[in-house]
Amino acid sequence: MKGYAVRLVLTLAAWLILFGGFTFIVDPYHVNAWSEIPGVNERRTRAHADGYRVAVGHGLVETQAGTLLFGSSRSHDGFPQNIPDWPGGFENMAMGGTNAFEIANAAALAAENGHLDCAVIGLDLREFGDYPRADATYWLTPLAGGSQLQSHIQTSLSLDAFARALQTVIDNVTGGSDVDWETAYAPENSRERFDTELAKRYRSYLGFVYDPERSDFVFRGIDALLARGVQVRVFIHPIHSRIEEARWRAGIDDIDLQIRRDLVQLAAARNPAPSRAPCFPGAPLEVWDFAGFSEVSQSAPPSHSGDELNPWYYEPSHYRPALGLAILDRMLGEDTRPPVAPEQFGVRLTADNLDQHWADVTARRADWLENDEWAAWLTEQYDAMEADPPPIEERPHVFLNRDDFNSLERRVSRIEAQAAAGNE
Repeated sequence: MKGYAVRLVLTLAAWLILFGGFTFIVDPYHVNAWSEIPGVNERRTRAHADGYRVAVGHGLVETQAGTLLFGSSRSHDGFPQNIPDWPGGFENMAMGGTNAFEIANAAALAAENGHLDCAVIGLDLREFGDYPRADATYWLTPLAGGSQLQSHIQTSLSLDAFARALQTVIDNVTGGSDVDWETAYAPENSRERFDTELAKRYRSYLGFVYDPERSDFVFRGIDALLARGVQVRVFIHPIHSRIEEARWRAGIDDIDLQIRRDLVQLAAARNPAPSRAPCFPGAPLEVWDFAGFSEVSQSAPPSHSGDELNPWYYEPSHYRPALGLAILDRMLGEDTRPPVAPEQFGVRLTADNLDQHWADVTARRADWLENDEWAAWLTEQYDAMEADPPPIEERPHVFLNRDDFNSLERRVSRIEAQAAAGNE
């Protein structure tokens, strides 16, 4: 009986080693630079499946870039992965489908990287909704507070990671890929996305619930960056006017304003020390708004054939890197030309100008509805949706709990204490 038990344990151990070793070597999330085997995992066809959380978690520890970008798929797709001529280096650390919980903890993890000088954080409505606080793979990564070694072990033994590794090998052997993901921004699909996104977003906004504690949560993560002398720029994404109109027609434009008001108040409540190596002119912490029916967001949709594309947007919810670079240029104080000139694109929000800014947004919307060549068609679409509303999305409503706040508080307080001790 004893010999049987020993053989059983050894067999299970061998299977775990083979199982974990296969996942670790294939490295489906592309964490290890050395793991690139022609014909096996040369093409990481499933690296995007977790919204890049595993790669970002390790990247925040290992990167030597001086400026990091955070945010959702809007940040990930709307900016280059790196900017070669950016002083000190620039790296995109955004995660698809992310939210306030993950962004705050990513900021806290990044604050422990001594190379970091500046952080750029893109935010939008979804980051503050009552959605699940983290993707399942988040808990496998250093983002959750564990070490890189712990993350490698957990990822290697994860059934999801094993499935991604197996699919990666199959794709490399057969030439397959995740076709839906690879063709999401294909030119021939662009016009369809411009039109079909309307109903999708309108339905989503009908069921949107704002969780104001998530704004507090994000800024507590930002506190870790500020304690280390990192300069922070928070900005609101420039979604297309077609989708902004969905928010107004769904009746949540007041929530859009409240989010801005909360961000401004949270920023004003902080009085950080000067940034140690600022990348942008101005204060250590600023909030910018690049939404609000700006001229670039009113740009025409692509042609049905895909021969003429919108130069600024892949589809109404996701912009191209050309617009992401314009965001950086505006915050840098660089000269920008229409339709992203200073008077047309980007406003630094403060308590003094917020109400006037929102009045300007309201006026631009009214002018757009009256004069834009596509406005009548869009109004018809939204009128039809109002007359026959789609069913509100059925989903659980998730709010941050005491453990979430306590966990982040421990991380940030430790960083603040270390920073204070280092400044004595």
